[in-house]
Amino acid sequence: MTRHLSLLGTLAGLLAGPLLWAALMQAGQLLPHAECGAPPPAASAWLTGGGIALSLASALAAAAARRGQAAPRRFLAGLGLLIGLLFAFAMLLQLLATLLVDPCAR
Repeated sequence: MTRHLSLLGTLAGLLAGPLLWAALMQAGQLLPHAECGAPPPAASAWLTGGGIALSLASALAAAAARRGQAAPRRFLAGLGLLIGLLFAFAMLLQLLATLLVDPCAR
């Protein structure tokens, strides 16, 4: 059971960040038109914040999967950790752009 959980943590770290970022990029193209005139913490800001939290959680799962593994799996789990953190940072920058740029501007 522990082996399956470590594999799941590794896959979460490798895949969750990029998939969340791709979904948030698509939402970032659609939501500003609907949010024109809405108060500042609009839906896209909340979605991006949730994406950051999920990406960090997947990075933590990959870090936990790294312990006690053989070298190839430890490398993949470490890579999942770094990918999760990298995409969390990208989503943080996207959140800052969401909060700073007026959604009504074209």
